[in-house]
Amino acid sequence: MAAGSWSGIPASYQQFQSLLRGTVRGQVALLIAGLSFVPNVTLIVATVMLTPELVRIPLGLVLWIPILGILSAGVGYYSSVWMLQSLTILAKELSRLELMMGDPGRWILAQRPQDPQEALILRGAFSQLLQQVRREQEGRAAFTATLMHDLKTPLVAFRHLLLALRDQPMDPHQQTRLLADLLKENEHILELVQKMVEAHRAEREEIDLHLQSCNLLDLAQNLANRLAPVAQERGIQLTVIGSGQAHADPSEFERALYNIVDNALHYAQSRVTIEIQTGEIWVTDDGPGLPAPLEQLAQPYRGEAFEIAGQRLTARSTGLGLFIARSILEAHGGSLGVITTGSKGSTLALKVPSTELALQGKTPLSSQERGFRS
Repeated sequence: MAAGSWSGIPASYQQFQSLLRGTVRGQVALLIAGLSFVPNVTLIVATVMLTPELVRIPLGLVLWIPILGILSAGVGYYSSVWMLQSLTILAKELSRLELMMGDPGRWILAQRPQDPQEALILRGAFSQLLQQVRREQEGRAAFTATLMHDLKTPLVAFRHLLLALRDQPMDPHQQTRLLADLLKENEHILELVQKMVEAHRAEREEIDLHLQSCNLLDLAQNLANRLAPVAQERGIQLTVIGSGQAHADPSEFERALYNIVDNALHYAQSRVTIEIQTGEIWVTDDGPGLPAPLEQLAQPYRGEAFEIAGQRLTARSTGLGLFIARSILEAHGGSLGVITTGSKGSTLALKVPSTELALQGKTPLSSQERGFRS
């Protein structure tokens, strides 16, 4: 054999080893071939050694060993192809998904009920994961579209008011009223942008807590004083009752409470009550109730619109506040849940540990444990 041929053997051997290490099918093929080849060779060698009358090994037996090796390799290869066919097909389908990253609607795996149970479980898990990612992608796209619409509406109104202020002669009273409208539209934009920032921070779990003992009555009363002008403008009676303590970050907990009370003021007919207990606060309104389960509403990228009491709502009211509040409470080891909801109103409960000792035993709740509905 030429020197060039010998020099190529180590490289080929390394490629063979790499192939075996790199694929499950190669490893299974090698295992099956070994289980087929080694016992037969062992039996042949033992037979020769235990037969003293054999002066020389028969030529047929010598030729049978390489033939046996080839047969064992073939059995191993085709057995591995047959055994791992379902996994190979799944791997090819997943590889093709890389070419469709920009088209989530085509992220669908074929149904193969004839596959083994383990392969069906794996295929089902990948299908659920792809569906979840697809929903997230579609939700983000829809949310971005509705967000742009909700941002555009106050900006257009802002522009018209500025043009009127510039081009139309007005007395001081008209100017004051127009400036008040400008300020209101500006507040709408700032509120939406602020909620987006807070939702992004909550989604990335960047909530930095500085825990201390909190007087929930003082915290709720301060918030009620801040929201009093909003409640008065909407003709809503905002009441704070009860008392209690909690071990929490005052500013973050107040932020969570603000989002819940602000939602309640938006939908209430005539009253909103903040009821304080040790370690929790209940917020009750007499609005039309929740249009969907809390888990479905409290999503940061809910793009589809829904109706409450005949009012069609989009990005500005798509659950950002609920998502922010729930994330803050879960960072405390607490939860956001629904006590009651219906046509006569809703009661939401914000729970946090009441003492530092209670906090030490708390862990963030799973999606199944989160919330409690009656």
